Amino acid sequence: MMQYVKPPLALLRRLIDRQTQSSDIALDVYCAPNPLLREFFWARLWMLTLLIRRFSKPEGACLDFGGGSGIFMPSLASGFRSVDLIDLNTAQAEQMREAYELSNVRITNANIKDFDFGSGRFDAIVAADVLEHFEDLSFPIERIRHWLGARGVLYTSLPSENLAYRLLRVVFGKQKPHDHYHAAWQVEQFLRENGFRKVFGIYHPLFLPLFPLFRISAWQKA
Repeated sequence: MMQYVKPPLALLRRLIDRQTQSSDIALDVYCAPNPLLREFFWARLWMLTLLIRRFSKPEGACLDFGGGSGIFMPSLASGFRSVDLIDLNTAQAEQMREAYELSNVRITNANIKDFDFGSGRFDAIVAADVLEHFEDLSFPIERIRHWLGARGVLYTSLPSENLAYRLLRVVFGKQKPHDHYHAAWQVEQFLRENGFRKVFGIYHPLFLPLFPLFRISAWQKA
């Protein structure tokens, strides 16, 4: 069964690269001085772990789509036969793989427009807080459909961008990134209109759609 792996604060602080931090979700929020902020973001990955345990088998192959720092990579490596991570900047992910000696993880530093894993390659694809950063969703969703197997599962985590989400940005001193182009409902609507159906969804932090800050969902090809 996939394990929920929470790297120690000391390791995360060593991996922080000041040149790759953003004003929103980056490696620094997982080791933020404020424990409430820290645990809030960790809870998203715990919820994703619950979904993956329910819908995916450990012998499968997984893609961490836009996996960034590799924060979720140790967890994914415990739950799948093989894990690939693709991102434009993989320096922190490389260090994370080395720190955990993840022999079943391969990291690709590339633009998805310039790289192709091949049709139906993956049994699971995790897109955790990444799809909202694409102004045009057409190409990333097409790539995900191409790479996902016929019975594979796509897992998404998406910020709601609702009033509660905006208020919390003020409370914790975070600014909306210039490249947050879509709210969760818009991305999910695009997925439904482009060949996916939601098979299960939960809401962070209360599991129910009561002022949700993130939508965390499992999808399959329609």
